[in-house]
Amino acid sequence: SFAQELPQFDFTQPESVLGWQAAHDISKIAATPEGLEVSINGNDPYFIGPARDYPANTPLWMTIRLKSEQEGSAQVFYWTQAPGEEKSVRFSVLANQWVEKRIPLPVLEANTRLRIDPPGTAGRMTISSLRFAPRTLLKEPQWPRPDAPNFQGEAVVLKSGNLTLKTNYRFGQFALDLNGKNLAIGFNRPQIGYIIADKVRWIDFSQAVPSKISRQIGNALVISNSKTDEAGASWRWQQSFKAGKVPGTIEVESTVTVNQDRDVVFLPMLVIFPGAGSFGQSKRQAIFPGLEYLDNEPGSSEADIIGPESKRQVPDSKKITLPMMAVQNGDSYIGLAWKDDPQNPDKWSALFDSPDRIFNSSGHVMGLLFPGSDGENRVEGSLLPYQSETLKANKPLTLNAVIFGGKGQSAVDAVKHFVAWNGLPALPASGTFEDYNALASSGWLDSRIREGDLFRHAFWPGFAPKTATDAPLLMEWLANQNSPEAARLRQTAQSALAQVKPENYNETNVSHITYPVAALVYGGVEANAERAAQNARDLLNHFEADGSVRYQKRPNGEDYGKTHFAPDANGLTAQVVWSLLENAVFSGEPGLINTALEKLRALDKFKNTVPRGAQTWEVPLHTPDILASAHLVRAYVRGYELTGDKHFLEMARYWAWTGVPFIYLRNPTSKPVGPYSTIAVLGATAWQAPVWFGQPVQWCGLVYADALYQLLPHDPGGPWKRLADGITVAGIQHTWTQGDKERQGLLPDYYLLRPQVSAGPAINPGTLQVNAVRLFNKPALYDFRSLRQSRLLVHAPGAISDIRDSARRARFKVSGWPQKSYFVLINGLKKSPQIRINGQVIALTAPHQFHVEKGRLILQLQSTSTVEISNVP
Repeated sequence: SFAQELPQFDFTQPESVLGWQAAHDISKIAATPEGLEVSINGNDPYFIGPARDYPANTPLWMTIRLKSEQEGSAQVFYWTQAPGEEKSVRFSVLANQWVEKRIPLPVLEANTRLRIDPPGTAGRMTISSLRFAPRTLLKEPQWPRPDAPNFQGEAVVLKSGNLTLKTNYRFGQFALDLNGKNLAIGFNRPQIGYIIADKVRWIDFSQAVPSKISRQIGNALVISNSKTDEAGASWRWQQSFKAGKVPGTIEVESTVTVNQDRDVVFLPMLVIFPGAGSFGQSKRQAIFPGLEYLDNEPGSSEADIIGPESKRQVPDSKKITLPMMAVQNGDSYIGLAWKDDPQNPDKWSALFDSPDRIFNSSGHVMGLLFPGSDGENRVEGSLLPYQSETLKANKPLTLNAVIFGGKGQSAVDAVKHFVAWNGLPALPASGTFEDYNALASSGWLDSRIREGDLFRHAFWPGFAPKTATDAPLLMEWLANQNSPEAARLRQTAQSALAQVKPENYNETNVSHITYPVAALVYGGVEANAERAAQNARDLLNHFEADGSVRYQKRPNGEDYGKTHFAPDANGLTAQVVWSLLENAVFSGEPGLINTALEKLRALDKFKNTVPRGAQTWEVPLHTPDILASAHLVRAYVRGYELTGDKHFLEMARYWAWTGVPFIYLRNPTSKPVGPYSTIAVLGATAWQAPVWFGQPVQWCGLVYADALYQLLPHDPGGPWKRLADGITVAGIQHTWTQGDKERQGLLPDYYLLRPQVSAGPAINPGTLQVNAVRLFNKPALYDFRSLRQSRLLVHAPGAISDIRDSARRARFKVSGWPQKSYFVLINGLKKSPQIRINGQVIALTAPHQFHVEKGRLILQLQSTSTVEISNVP
């Protein structure tokens, strides 16, 4: 029997512990009456078991019973030669309680060993047993193919804006069109799967006769069908459709009731088939937020991830960031969205396949199924779970959803439509600024990010401490905001700054978001402007003649471009364009600025495409990426500021919207942390692992939030402040608290949603802090203004306001945050101007500087000062 063939480990028996060995960051393994106890003493703990043989051709369940002093994510590796991420599975663990987890494993080979990575970096974990059993899967039927409806003059019509639904009151017999153009059909071959006596049985609702109550009631169309199953239970299935408050939306309520308990394995609450009977399997784009962001290419492909998790047709609901999906073709889109159950966000399984390879409708498929998908109850991609879920007698099961459609040139228009219907979540509680200041201060001063006067990018093996200017700059900013740690912050900042050469102030950083501001606070402005000019010239070497930046494979490295359809990608190119613009603008050299603007215009070839390819140090060039959205927004915003060209602003808006599908605009777990967390990429590192679906990486979202804050003054009517604030608050929620001595105040590389645990490398506080400045409406760290009439470019360590600009005169106020004197850089002058500071004419001598050959004016100011520049050439 399988029970005899399969290995079993009862660790309450001391002999079962023999052969298990501490391998890394485990100080001790011991046999105890409760089981195998491991003591953890490092960042990357794991231990290894003996080799065992497993039966051939048999997928397995591994049931592990354990108790851990720390909660978080545990991981099991299965291997014969060497462990690897692609042959592993993760599961969440709660703290200080015995839990039993059933974990799906594939077919295991003979002589397989197990490696177990416990959660946390300290404390103990005890495993009482490991048991194995065959994992049998329910067999899917031959799914019936939906037919295009033939109304034969019977159709009734429901309109919402330009979207129309037609039906003849037969179940699933409806069609959707936009301005007379057919977009989708309903599922007119629905069937319900349920289990009786261990056998899956099916009830076909396509043959059900419409009930007498199927009719138009007020502004709603109600379709109600009933049928009796082979065991005598009476099922009633009712769907109502009505025009929504937002034009182009049709609200759907789908309710199923049965008069006897039924163990359900498949219930298609609402399914539509975009393109079936009309535009077919082609598309311009399709989107399933958190999982798919497609151009005209198949979903569930292995272009971004290889292996079982590439199957995204029916994913773990935790991975869905926006409860919607849409297909866009030509100049139109059709979508499906739904309302979560706040207490059970896993209640429904979302079905998405583009093109439809499940029902073979010759189009695409989008739907919502019962039972739900919680990451453990089904093979992802399967329409059937491992086991049934009981639908209680006479207890209605109700789905509230919306079908929406409209005109649009990309999936962005569908995302906008969804936000108009759904709105944005409330901001999570951020705490007070004083709380945040204490947290960030502890990160800079007392966490392991700091080693004396040096700072790491992250506390994790491989990140060495180094000199950094953004660390003292941000510490000094915190000190100036009435921090109780002001004296320590200033003293540490002064010592750290002394390690950096002044000419390197603007580019010696450890954070993901940096501004050219350190030299404006500490001096060396001219040297840093010259360094920026050289950086810009060096960046020009990255471009091809057509303005593209081609992916370059590292010598002896992985070729991350091999699954992409082009040698370049918008995120890869935009990152270089953004850096080029920033350096050119700080240098002030007109030739460099004009060349940078040419490279920006070349980015227009990516108009209405998917953001991709910004993290090719480990992620495929093809992979959709929120960092790509961030780089594109920042580049186009800067282009608009320099030129006033409304096209640049429109492009910035588009790319800002492309980042929205990476943000959790829902609560995926019903726990406190989740809304406004951000997915980094829709794929995996090196195509295999770690897999980033459903696993927020907030530093990437914070770079995007910084871009939104830059867009906000130019597009105040957009949702940008709410989104950027939400992402920043979520970053604060993710941050390790002051109770964690080594990681206090540090941002985790990633966050585990179900156990609500920060994990991975602990990143320095800077990436979060630059956004927290805006969240709490505190003095600006840095500001840049392009005065287009006088053609001056102004950089300051503080807000620039009260601007008056004309062809020969400019006036503005600088509210500097430093408590000592600071510098303002003004580029674009061609000869010596007349300068007034706070109404007083000043000579352009020390401490001020004017470099006529470069057109750079450097003024030394204090506190809040008004600057007037006259006789501008």
